[in-house]
Amino acid sequence: MDADELFAALLARPGKVRSLEYSSLPAYAQLIKAGLIEEAGVVSSILCDECGNPHDATIVYEQNQYGHYCPDLGFMPKARSELIAAQPNLSVFVAQIADHLNCKRRKSTPLEGDTWRIGAIDTPAGDVVSFLTPQMQDAQDVKAFQSAISGEVKSPFGIVLTSIGTLSVAPYITVQVQDIIDLEPTTGTIAVVADLEGVAGVPQKNNGGRPNEYSKPLNELSAIRAREGRTLKGRNEEAIALRGEYKAKFPNQNCPSLSRVKTFVTNYISGS
Repeated sequence: MDADELFAALLARPGKVRSLEYSSLPAYAQLIKAGLIEEAGVVSSILCDECGNPHDATIVYEQNQYGHYCPDLGFMPKARSELIAAQPNLSVFVAQIADHLNCKRRKSTPLEGDTWRIGAIDTPAGDVVSFLTPQMQDAQDVKAFQSAISGEVKSPFGIVLTSIGTLSVAPYITVQVQDIIDLEPTTGTIAVVADLEGVAGVPQKNNGGRPNEYSKPLNELSAIRAREGRTLKGRNEEAIALRGEYKAKFPNQNCPSLSRVKTFVTNYISGS
């Protein structure tokens, strides 16, 4: 699991989780180092699976030790190290995205609940404003998002970053966090690898520049993979596979970087 996928997985889970569930993953260490995961205190409950009837159990602190009560087994002590709580550090994530995009109208605190305004970028056709909210998969999520942005300055274009769901609130386009970000290994910070203007539907102006030499062959290979049912679900996995096919088909040509192929896959998926 890559760092962007792990961040999205943690964003999808309400409240705090046990760090023990993820701490063995290299991606977890990367996110900790980047400040995108914070560990604080202990979890409030865990799943007791040591008896014949697994159940949720509240964590208590008694006689100088942590543990929980099980109807069958009584008090079950737990080492504090097994109960360390972790959660995404959304303020750091929002700040890193805003820095990367050079956003204006940033906001360093949530609008409401877990919905954040990351900021806006200028385009000739109008601002593209970006938001972050954990889920957009049902009417309740949409209602909560609409409530959070009710006092916001309206923009003609926008992106809603989320972990689960694709429901959108016009004119904003909902996209999956893991499909448009990467954790840069050199800087240890989050980078946006998608063309947000294209994803948001901003009309593109042709400046007469040199065409992207990789665009046509990547589009052709992606179309073939789609027809043959070989397109992979995850953006990262699909980018790696697509780049491998590109190298195999064009062994004597320069091969696009993995980050560039990821950007292509993101834009290809969104139809931009």
